[in-house]
Amino acid sequence: MYMKYLGAALLLALITGCTSKSEFYQLHVPAEESVNTTKHMRQNVIGVAEVEVAEYLDKPQIVTRLSAGRLHVHEERRWAGSLPKNIQTVLTHELSKELPHYSFLSYPWEEPITDRYRIYLTVDRFDGDETGMVTFEGRWSLVDKEDNRVITSQIVNYHEQGGITMDELVATQSRILDKLSRDIAKKIKGRL
Repeated sequence: MYMKYLGAALLLALITGCTSKSEFYQLHVPAEESVNTTKHMRQNVIGVAEVEVAEYLDKPQIVTRLSAGRLHVHEERRWAGSLPKNIQTVLTHELSKELPHYSFLSYPWEEPITDRYRIYLTVDRFDGDETGMVTFEGRWSLVDKEDNRVITSQIVNYHEQGGITMDELVATQSRILDKLSRDIAKKIKGRL
């Protein structure tokens, strides 16, 4: 009897393991020409704080919207790592490209470097629907840590039409992050 259950359990584990078709996705920066990314640490260091995302997004599965109040969690379509960390990495990279006279660092970092300014981003919504429409809603702020004051902040709301496949949805989300980065860079240029 024990061997029968053990055999059934092994067969089930084998079948489950073989049928798993998880796909992994990652937000990315737009393709660009090769540039020299070596730069010396400047005194103008801006930290990019850990990104806060809405609870429904803070999971390994990709979430899409079926209607205003209904979501679909894709069990087999997952983020390749932490979504908040991925957003932070893309944002840091894009800001570094837009504002080469500043050094952007993803917080926390190990080296004893002090950032006078820090960018905070909260993502309330970042999903797409079955038509390929992707929506990003959130807010960001630039804080002067020495003076303990908000220099500038903005509520953002982006909508962009993309394709209906998961690859196209993630590419559209990546383009929205690129637009967010450019908008933040413009504000920083005008304030610092």
